[in-house]
Amino acid sequence: MENPNFQFVPQDILPQMANMKPYTILLLKKGPEFSSSEAQKIIQAEHLPHLFKLRAEGKMLLSMPVMDNTDVAAVGIYNSLDKAALAKLTETDPAVQKGVFTYELLNSVGMKGDTLV
Repeated sequence: MENPNFQFVPQDILPQMANMKPYTILLLKKGPEFSSSEAQKIIQAEHLPHLFKLRAEGKMLLSMPVMDNTDVAAVGIYNSLDKAALAKLTETDPAVQKGVFTYELLNSVGMKGDTLV
């Protein structure tokens, strides 16, 4: 892989980098209704089924709640770089619609085929 952007990468790692693929990271942040009395019901009864549907359709590859006390409530990885389409998709999430979460989309790359164990 001849690429001046990777001139300092050890030669044994370069072939593995050929397997990199673009993704979009979804940051779900605590919205204005995150602490409301209805938030947990919305998350469990509406948001989670929405995420599992996206995963079943192959649109979202990973979703994980963030356990630290931060403004980020969860992280997801979409199988696309089309931020406009992903924004529309994210805005169909009932928890986003109801202000439990706000979101940010970040383009990224990762090693295709990586898994969590």
